[in-house]
Amino acid sequence: MILLLAVFPTASSGQNATGHFEVYCDGVGFFLAKVDGAPAPGKLFLFLYTGYQVTPYVPKETWKDVYVYRNGCIADGKCEVLARGKVWLGDEAMPDARRVSGKYEIEFNGQHVRGQFAAKRHDYKHPPRLCM
Repeated sequence: MILLLAVFPTASSGQNATGHFEVYCDGVGFFLAKVDGAPAPGKLFLFLYTGYQVTPYVPKETWKDVYVYRNGCIADGKCEVLARGKVWLGDEAMPDARRVSGKYEIEFNGQHVRGQFAAKRHDYKHPPRLCM
Protein backbone atom coordinates (compact mmCIF):
# COMPACT_ATOMS: atom_id res chain seq x y z
CA MET A 1 0.00 0.00 0.00
CA ILE A 2 1.34 3.42 -0.96
CA LEU A 3 0.13 6.55 0.78
CA LEU A 4 0.57 9.84 -1.05
CA LEU A 5 0.15 13.08 0.80
CA ALA A 6 -0.36 16.23 -1.22
CA VAL A 7 0.19 19.55 0.48
CA PHE A 8 -1.49 22.58 -1.03
CA PRO A 9 -0.51 25.94 0.45
CA THR A 10 -3.58 27.87 1.56
CA ALA A 11 -1.82 30.46 3.64
CA SER A 12 1.46 32.24 3.63
CA SER A 13 3.33 31.28 6.75
CA GLY A 14 6.19 33.57 7.66
CA GLN A 15 9.09 32.35 9.70
CA ASN A 16 10.64 34.64 12.25
CA ALA A 17 9.82 38.21 11.28
CA THR A 18 12.01 40.62 13.22
CA GLY A 19 11.78 44.20 14.28
CA HIS A 20 11.13 46.48 17.20
CA PHE A 21 8.21 47.66 19.28
CA GLU A 22 7.28 50.93 20.90
CA VAL A 23 4.99 51.58 23.85
CA TYR A 24 2.64 54.57 23.57
CA CYS A 25 0.05 56.03 25.94
CA ASP A 26 -2.75 54.36 23.94
CA GLY A 27 -1.18 51.16 22.65
CA VAL A 28 1.81 49.28 21.33
CA GLY A 29 3.33 49.53 17.86
CA PHE A 30 5.16 46.59 16.26
CA PHE A 31 7.50 47.45 13.37
CA LEU A 32 8.13 44.12 11.62
CA ALA A 33 10.49 43.22 8.78
CA LYS A 34 10.77 39.99 6.77
CA VAL A 35 6.99 39.52 6.73
CA ASP A 36 6.21 36.98 4.00
CA GLY A 37 3.21 38.06 1.93
CA ALA A 38 3.50 41.75 2.88
CA PRO A 39 3.80 44.39 0.16
CA ALA A 40 7.38 45.25 -0.85
CA PRO A 41 9.73 45.67 0.97
CA GLY A 42 8.14 43.11 3.32
CA LYS A 43 7.84 45.49 6.26
CA LEU A 44 4.70 46.36 8.21
CA PHE A 45 3.58 48.41 11.18
CA LEU A 46 1.03 46.70 13.44
CA PHE A 47 -0.75 48.91 15.96
CA LEU A 48 -2.42 47.37 18.99
CA TYR A 49 -4.81 49.87 20.57
CA THR A 50 -5.07 49.37 24.34
CA GLY A 51 -6.98 52.52 25.22
CA TYR A 52 -5.56 55.45 27.11
CA GLN A 53 -3.82 54.01 30.14
CA VAL A 54 -1.00 55.26 32.29
CA THR A 55 0.95 52.14 31.34
CA PRO A 56 -0.32 50.05 28.39
CA TYR A 57 -0.46 46.35 29.19
CA VAL A 58 -0.88 43.45 26.77
CA PRO A 59 -1.59 40.05 28.34
CA LYS A 60 0.27 36.98 27.14
CA GLU A 61 -1.24 34.10 25.18
CA THR A 62 -4.31 36.04 24.07
CA TRP A 63 -5.11 37.03 20.48
CA LYS A 64 -5.50 40.81 20.21
CA ASP A 65 -6.76 42.78 17.20
CA VAL A 66 -4.33 45.11 15.42
CA TYR A 67 -4.47 47.66 12.61
CA VAL A 68 -1.93 46.95 9.86
CA TYR A 69 -0.16 49.82 8.09
CA ARG A 70 2.41 49.95 5.30
CA ASN A 71 6.11 50.45 5.92
CA GLY A 72 6.97 53.95 7.10
CA CYS A 73 3.63 54.69 8.77
CA ILE A 74 2.66 55.23 12.35
CA ALA A 75 -0.87 55.22 13.76
CA ASP A 76 -1.35 58.98 13.52
CA GLY A 77 -4.34 59.17 11.19
CA LYS A 78 -2.21 60.20 8.19
CA CYS A 79 -1.85 56.69 6.74
CA GLU A 80 -4.53 54.37 5.49
CA VAL A 81 -5.06 51.05 7.24
CA LEU A 82 -3.96 48.27 4.85
CA ALA A 83 -5.63 45.43 6.71
CA ARG A 84 -6.72 44.12 10.06
CA GLY A 85 -4.91 41.40 11.88
CA LYS A 86 -4.17 39.80 15.23
CA VAL A 87 -1.12 39.33 17.43
CA TRP A 88 -0.49 36.79 20.17
CA LEU A 89 2.36 37.42 22.60
CA GLY A 90 4.30 34.67 24.34
CA ASP A 91 5.13 37.03 27.21
CA GLU A 92 3.25 39.91 28.77
CA ALA A 93 4.11 43.26 27.24
CA MET A 94 4.67 45.13 30.46
CA PRO A 95 5.77 48.78 30.40
CA ASP A 96 9.33 47.74 31.25
CA ALA A 97 9.57 44.82 28.78
CA ARG A 98 12.74 44.92 26.66
CA ARG A 99 11.82 42.09 24.25
CA VAL A 100 8.64 40.39 23.10
CA SER A 101 7.93 37.47 20.82
CA GLY A 102 4.75 36.02 19.46
CA LYS A 103 2.63 35.27 16.41
CA TYR A 104 0.70 37.36 13.91
CA GLU A 105 -2.16 36.73 11.48
CA ILE A 106 -3.20 39.19 8.76
CA GLU A 107 -5.71 39.07 5.90
CA PHE A 108 -4.42 40.79 2.72
CA ASN A 109 -7.05 40.79 -0.05
CA GLY A 110 -8.14 37.24 0.73
CA GLN A 111 -4.60 35.98 1.38
CA HIS A 112 -4.06 34.75 4.94
CA VAL A 113 -0.58 35.73 6.15
CA ARG A 114 0.72 34.34 9.42
CA GLY A 115 4.01 33.84 11.14
CA GLN A 116 6.11 34.38 14.21
CA PHE A 117 8.07 37.43 15.28
CA ALA A 118 10.61 38.65 17.79
CA ALA A 119 10.93 42.34 18.60
CA LYS A 120 13.19 44.47 20.73
CA ARG A 121 11.96 47.59 22.52
CA HIS A 122 12.80 50.95 20.96
CA ASP A 123 12.58 54.13 23.04
CA TYR A 124 12.58 57.65 21.61
CA LYS A 125 13.87 60.77 23.27
CA HIS A 126 10.93 62.56 21.63
CA PRO A 127 7.99 60.14 21.07
CA PRO A 128 6.43 60.24 17.58
CA ARG A 129 2.92 59.95 19.12
CA LEU A 130 1.66 62.56 21.51
CA CYS A 131 -1.36 61.77 23.64
CA MET A 132 -3.26 64.53 25.27
